[in-house]
Amino acid sequence: MTVGARSVVLQEKVDQLPAKPGVYLLKDTAGDVLYVGKAQSLRARVRSYFQRGAALSPRVGLLVQQVDDLDFVVTASDLEALVLEFTLIQKHRPRFNVRYRDDKSYPYIRIDPRDPFPSLCVIRRMRPDGSRYFGPFPSTRSMWRTISIARRLFGIRQTLVATVKKRGGCPWKPERGPRARPCLEYFIERCLAPCAEGYTTPEVYRTATLQVCDFLDGKHEHVLTQLGAEMERAAGDLRYESAARLRDQIAALENALHGQRVVSSRGEEADVLGYALREDTGCVSVLEVREGRLVNQEHYVLEGVSGTSAAEVLNEFAKHHYQKVAAAPRRVLLPVAIADGGTIQELLAERRGTRVEVRVPKRGEKKKLVDMAVENAGHQLRTMLERESAERRRGEEAVADLQKTLRLPVSPRRIEAFDISTVRGKQSVGAMIVFENGHPKRSEYRRYRIRLVDGRLNDYQMMHEVLSRRLRAAVSGNVKFQHLPDLLLVDGGAGQLGVAVQAMDELGLKMPAAGLAKEHEHVYLPGRQGPISLPEHSRALHLLQRVRDEAHRFAVSYHRSLRAREVRQSVLDEIPGIGPRRKERLLRQFRTLGRLREASAEEVAGAAGCGPEIARAVLAHLRRTGPS
Repeated sequence: MTVGARSVVLQEKVDQLPAKPGVYLLKDTAGDVLYVGKAQSLRARVRSYFQRGAALSPRVGLLVQQVDDLDFVVTASDLEALVLEFTLIQKHRPRFNVRYRDDKSYPYIRIDPRDPFPSLCVIRRMRPDGSRYFGPFPSTRSMWRTISIARRLFGIRQTLVATVKKRGGCPWKPERGPRARPCLEYFIERCLAPCAEGYTTPEVYRTATLQVCDFLDGKHEHVLTQLGAEMERAAGDLRYESAARLRDQIAALENALHGQRVVSSRGEEADVLGYALREDTGCVSVLEVREGRLVNQEHYVLEGVSGTSAAEVLNEFAKHHYQKVAAAPRRVLLPVAIADGGTIQELLAERRGTRVEVRVPKRGEKKKLVDMAVENAGHQLRTMLERESAERRRGEEAVADLQKTLRLPVSPRRIEAFDISTVRGKQSVGAMIVFENGHPKRSEYRRYRIRLVDGRLNDYQMMHEVLSRRLRAAVSGNVKFQHLPDLLLVDGGAGQLGVAVQAMDELGLKMPAAGLAKEHEHVYLPGRQGPISLPEHSRALHLLQRVRDEAHRFAVSYHRSLRAREVRQSVLDEIPGIGPRRKERLLRQFRTLGRLREASAEEVAGAAGCGPEIARAVLAHLRRTGPS
């Protein structure tokens, strides 16, 4: 972009930038953030984008062409700018920044040492609350496997928080006093049973908790040494049962560590990063080496890497990744030098409390580790892209088969399916889901609460309302609904299909439509006498079933959430002293009546902002009425 092509306001802002560290946000004409970056000198960095004859990469050139405005924030240091940049990228998700493909919050394992009997807890975000955090875990499978091993080896209980929707945990609260007998977890040797008297002591449980923390930190040799010393003391004191239990624990831990590869003879503690790039997709592998053993490896898939050098991709990843990690390594080994290596080193040293080294090894064991990380990243990226290519090919084949089978005028690359969920006319909802090229496009799913309130409401009327609202939005020019489907699918037979055709006719729209009846999996088409019966193993039928079942799942999940919300609110409305604001606070804090019922009076009082008497009344009412 030339100087003349830029707006006067933008040019003035560029000219007035200070030569200080900070963060800048480049925006388009709509005010959307295109890119967030940091700089030691805002003036020098931002001006470099707009200099005449600047040698910009194709990606940066495309970015500059779309910039119409900018904002900036001056910071006290480069480290402060690094932290602010990360926060702003998380907030705005700019499309020109290198980003995680799966940008959800990765889970952590939390252990709060302040609890009388600490537990393993899965949580989505770290907080400065004095707890020990481990993670993040981009692979939840590896996280649950780690938790399972830790519980089996050390007997620490597991609890869950409201942000995790599966894997039931221990409901016992220490403040509620001991139970009469332990639960099943004790008898299958997965818990020390702190909930019942006479099974363990706070000292024994505290020792096990510290050992779990060392285990999760990768200090496995240290844990084995501790257990060996405890076994020797128990045998010396003639406590042979305790010695035998410790012996079995050591054997189980050694068996769990058997598959870990020794990669350093010097007891190295480091994170080793490797990368692989292909077109607009990249993969960074992080090998965690602790006490010379490869204790874990995680793979992160990145998007938006096209036109970006390997050093830039690795730099963007490292400066964001190391603001998420729970524990800082002693050393970070890289395949190429990165621009913000010194700032990342400062960030990690501040968190660790000791000096941290970020370097590019040239020879020896460390260089071999980096080469291994690069090789693993390349293998992971190839495997992922080949799998996605095969899935894409199967989706395209199913779409082509569907067009041929139903004799559609165009290939049904975009399929929209609709379903209704209701129980006796209460909390009735509709759902719209979208498949593109045979695969779900969840960003375009939509939910509808039925507005009609006629007590004689039936499925046909509700389906007509949902379809009319969706199609009317397209006709009115709503950009979120501007893309009409190549095939409109309804869950049901001729009746539901007739409603779909009527809704289109009322708005003057014409598009292919079909109904899939669940009872015999018959396909109904407009203007055709009788249904079509597709072969049982037809790819076209399987695609229609997937789309129909996904629409049903989406509708039912929304309906259940509304019903659960109604139940929660109606029960809390019955309690004197709990008004709308306190009810909202309790629901925001505990999410479900089950979690609220298991809370202590102090926790309820703190969440609701009420006195202890009202809190006790809440718990008494909930425990009297029983689980919802």
